Amino acid sequence: MEYENYWIVDDEGHEDLKYTENICKIMEQQCRYLFDYTNGCVFAVFDEIKTEGSIIATAKTMANAFRILSGKMELQETIAESSTKNLIDANNMYFDKRYGFEICTEEYRFRVFELRMTPIYPVEINIDEGICKNIRNTLDRVAIPMEKVNYFRIGDEEAFCNVLQAILQDKKVRYIVGELQKRVQERNANKENLPGKVIICEGQTDEIVLQAIAKKLNKEVTIVVANGKYNVPAVLEGVRMKSSKPEILVVVDSDGDEEQTRNIIVEKLGVGGYELAIVNSCIEDWFMPETEKFSKLKFMYLVNSMVEEADFEELGKAHKSFAKVVEFLQR
Repeated sequence: MEYENYWIVDDEGHEDLKYTENICKIMEQQCRYLFDYTNGCVFAVFDEIKTEGSIIATAKTMANAFRILSGKMELQETIAESSTKNLIDANNMYFDKRYGFEICTEEYRFRVFELRMTPIYPVEINIDEGICKNIRNTLDRVAIPMEKVNYFRIGDEEAFCNVLQAILQDKKVRYIVGELQKRVQERNANKENLPGKVIICEGQTDEIVLQAIAKKLNKEVTIVVANGKYNVPAVLEGVRMKSSKPEILVVVDSDGDEEQTRNIIVEKLGVGGYELAIVNSCIEDWFMPETEKFSKLKFMYLVNSMVEEADFEELGKAHKSFAKVVEFLQR
């Protein structure tokens, strides 16, 4: 007996699926708009919320335990042993993640909403209570209320953009952005400009090493940590606004691919107004092989003594990025 084919795998069969792939791009642009609108005083962050020991992780652990106890795991492994044992679990492709959207300054943060999404709509949004009250009419028109207070289900990209527009144009959001911008401007008015020489780096380890080098050379420099190369563009704009004619050196790790890193930085920053030193592959490599087996903690503990004892001329010959840093500082 031949049964009907239940699979829908052709191109036409995907027309009913509405993908969420543009949400991160939409949010990234909105973050950029806020930064530009406030001249770098206020910025927004849209990022995954990662929680250790979450309910989801606990549920997966319990489910796995129940399968083992019931003998179902043994059956599953027996069936898969010959053909799928070494394959990657495709279930990871269908992610289920929580994201948070916050408006921030160096001192303040405000959680606007949380978003739970998979690769396919609908998504679930949990909106700040005050905002939710203000835009309730819009929400009732384009989203579906859920049982939890201030939670809504959004069915497609058009509805998501409508909800996002209502949120960002809400009076509470506009008030908070305005107040934050005013406070940052008042604070900056009372601050002196940054020194003329600034180094932007990725992380804390980079900062400690660079400070030690500047100290040995007896040179004054401001080092700003971007917390990752993808945050460098926003930090660079902030530095430019705080100093009239700064000399700026951007120091980033290549992570094993110097050419790709250079392309990313140039694409984001352009080609003028800063200098670039790409460390291949991370700043600890300047002191290899002595530090090969060092933990991060041990490296940071000993970095000052290592820099003090280092032969800068020899290091400069071995590492172009190190030579660039020294040349920038001594100029």
